[in-house]
Amino acid sequence: MRYVKMLLLLALFFLSMVMFAQNMESLNAGLPLSMDLFGTPIFALEQPVYLCLLSLFVLGGLLCTLYFLCEKIRLSRELSLAAKKIASLEQEVNSLRNLPLDDKNYSAESETTKIVE
Repeated sequence: MRYVKMLLLLALFFLSMVMFAQNMESLNAGLPLSMDLFGTPIFALEQPVYLCLLSLFVLGGLLCTLYFLCEKIRLSRELSLAAKKIASLEQEVNSLRNLPLDDKNYSAESETTKIVE
Protein backbone atom coordinates (compact mmCIF):
# COMPACT_ATOMS: atom_id res chain seq x y z
CA MET A 1 0.00 0.00 0.00
CA ARG A 2 2.90 2.30 0.73
CA TYR A 3 4.20 1.88 -2.81
CA VAL A 4 0.79 2.62 -4.31
CA LYS A 5 0.56 5.84 -2.30
CA MET A 6 4.04 6.84 -3.44
CA LEU A 7 3.16 6.16 -7.10
CA LEU A 8 -0.04 8.20 -6.80
CA LEU A 9 1.86 11.07 -5.21
CA LEU A 10 4.47 10.92 -7.97
CA ALA A 11 1.75 10.93 -10.64
CA LEU A 12 0.06 13.94 -9.00
CA PHE A 13 3.37 15.80 -8.88
CA PHE A 14 4.08 14.96 -12.53
CA LEU A 15 0.64 16.12 -13.68
CA SER A 16 0.90 19.38 -11.74
CA MET A 17 4.33 20.09 -13.24
CA VAL A 18 2.95 19.43 -16.75
CA MET A 19 0.06 21.80 -16.04
CA PHE A 20 2.44 24.51 -14.85
CA ALA A 21 4.75 24.06 -17.84
CA GLN A 22 1.91 24.19 -20.39
CA ASN A 23 0.25 27.25 -18.82
CA MET A 24 3.30 29.33 -17.96
CA GLU A 25 2.08 32.40 -19.89
CA SER A 26 -1.26 32.40 -18.08
CA LEU A 27 0.35 31.80 -14.69
CA ASN A 28 2.85 34.64 -15.17
CA ALA A 29 0.05 37.12 -15.85
CA GLY A 30 -0.46 39.71 -13.15
CA LEU A 31 -3.34 39.39 -10.74
CA PRO A 32 -4.34 42.77 -9.27
CA LEU A 33 -5.19 42.61 -5.57
CA SER A 34 -6.55 45.66 -3.80
CA MET A 35 -8.55 46.54 -0.72
CA ASP A 36 -10.65 49.66 -0.37
CA LEU A 37 -12.34 50.52 2.91
CA PHE A 38 -15.13 53.10 2.55
CA GLY A 39 -13.52 54.49 -0.58
CA THR A 40 -10.05 54.75 0.99
CA PRO A 41 -7.48 52.47 -0.62
CA ILE A 42 -5.75 50.33 2.03
CA PHE A 43 -3.38 48.50 -0.30
CA ALA A 44 -3.05 47.63 -3.96
CA LEU A 45 -0.55 45.24 -5.49
CA GLU A 46 -0.18 43.04 -8.51
CA GLN A 47 1.21 39.54 -8.13
CA PRO A 48 1.62 36.72 -10.62
CA VAL A 49 -1.12 34.07 -10.53
CA TYR A 50 1.32 31.25 -9.69
CA LEU A 51 2.53 33.14 -6.62
CA CYS A 52 -1.06 33.54 -5.38
CA LEU A 53 -1.76 29.83 -6.00
CA LEU A 54 1.38 28.70 -4.20
CA SER A 55 0.85 31.05 -1.24
CA LEU A 56 -2.76 29.87 -0.85
CA PHE A 57 -1.57 26.25 -1.02
CA VAL A 58 0.99 26.89 1.73
CA LEU A 59 -1.59 28.77 3.82
CA GLY A 60 -4.02 25.84 3.49
CA GLY A 61 -1.29 23.41 4.54
CA LEU A 62 -0.44 25.52 7.59
CA LEU A 63 -4.08 25.82 8.64
CA CYS A 64 -4.61 22.06 8.28
CA THR A 65 -1.46 21.39 10.31
CA LEU A 66 -2.64 23.78 13.02
CA TYR A 67 -6.07 22.12 13.13
CA PHE A 68 -4.63 18.62 13.38
CA LEU A 69 -2.15 19.75 16.04
CA CYS A 70 -5.02 21.10 18.16
CA GLU A 71 -6.95 17.87 17.57
CA LYS A 72 -3.95 15.78 18.63
CA ILE A 73 -3.54 17.82 21.82
CA ARG A 74 -7.25 17.36 22.62
CA LEU A 75 -7.12 13.63 22.00
CA SER A 76 -3.95 13.17 24.06
CA ARG A 77 -5.63 15.03 26.93
CA GLU A 78 -8.65 12.71 26.67
CA LEU A 79 -6.34 9.69 26.56
CA SER A 80 -4.49 10.76 29.70
CA LEU A 81 -7.79 11.33 31.54
CA ALA A 82 -9.00 7.89 30.46
CA ALA A 83 -5.71 6.32 31.57
CA LYS A 84 -6.06 7.96 34.99
CA LYS A 85 -9.63 6.71 35.29
CA ILE A 86 -8.54 3.18 34.31
CA ALA A 87 -5.77 3.27 36.92
CA SER A 88 -8.18 4.37 39.66
CA LEU A 89 -10.72 1.70 38.66
CA GLU A 90 -8.03 -0.99 38.63
CA GLN A 91 -6.94 0.12 42.07
CA GLU A 92 -10.55 -0.11 43.27
CA VAL A 93 -10.92 -3.61 41.81
CA ASN A 94 -7.68 -4.72 43.49
CA SER A 95 -8.81 -3.32 46.83
CA LEU A 96 -12.15 -5.14 46.50
CA ARG A 97 -10.36 -8.40 45.66
CA ASN A 98 -8.32 -8.16 48.85
CA LEU A 99 -11.34 -7.73 51.12
CA PRO A 100 -11.89 -10.71 53.43
CA LEU A 101 -14.94 -12.88 52.83
CA ASP A 102 -17.74 -13.20 55.38
CA ASP A 103 -17.37 -15.77 58.15
CA LYS A 104 -20.57 -17.53 57.14
CA ASN A 105 -20.01 -20.73 55.23
CA TYR A 106 -22.47 -21.04 52.43
CA SER A 107 -22.99 -24.39 50.83
CA ALA A 108 -24.56 -25.06 47.47
CA GLU A 109 -27.32 -27.19 49.03
CA SER A 110 -28.48 -24.50 51.41
CA GLU A 111 -28.59 -21.98 48.58
CA THR A 112 -30.75 -24.21 46.42
CA THR A 113 -33.15 -24.98 49.23
CA LYS A 114 -33.64 -21.27 49.94
CA ILE A 115 -34.38 -20.61 46.28
CA VAL A 116 -36.90 -23.46 46.03
CA GLU A 117 -38.78 -22.46 49.19
